[in-house]
Amino acid sequence: MTKDVPLTPSQQRAVEVMQHARQLVQTELIGRRVWLEVFNDADRKRWHGDYANACPSADVIAMWTRARRGSEYRSIVDIAVAVGIMTPDRREWLLKEAGEEAATTPGDRPHWDRDACRLYLGKKVIRTVRGLRISARIVCILDAFEFARWTTSIDDPMPKATAKDPQILRHAVASLNENLTDIRFFGNGSGGVRWAFHPASSDG
Repeated sequence: MTKDVPLTPSQQRAVEVMQHARQLVQTELIGRRVWLEVFNDADRKRWHGDYANACPSADVIAMWTRARRGSEYRSIVDIAVAVGIMTPDRREWLLKEAGEEAATTPGDRPHWDRDACRLYLGKKVIRTVRGLRISARIVCILDAFEFARWTTSIDDPMPKATAKDPQILRHAVASLNENLTDIRFFGNGSGGVRWAFHPASSDG
């Protein structure tokens, strides 16, 4: 936001929201969640798998900025969305008020081709699944989203026999995110799963 021009009421509200978001994401708890549940292997390899080196003094924003390559402002909102404390719509509003380019949110929704074991975004294959039985829990998540027409969030899709153990869903989501491009899956904070568009990280 330009400091020389008086802020509009909407921009002032955005500043307040951002200040609050900064406080929420800049904690040890959020840092570890980002490291374990959001970052992929390529992200963690930047610091040779060493969280303490990646996030000294719980500086989650700096860790994210280095991994994802963007402004501090964008990093704050991206972290908040990734860990489920901000909605994608609010993120878009904050970026707009800051004069930043809006997030890349293609009009295409994902599509799960069960027969081919491929997940598409538009015409692009963004994830290939080894097999319906071998990757049964991943398939369960993708089947549920396809059935729900790719709404942004669904309830726990796991069979009742395994639904009582949250670690099973967490591990399934982590596995689904491996070798996945363009989108990411997360816990939705209520025992279910959500997805969001996700820009590719740079290895540079």
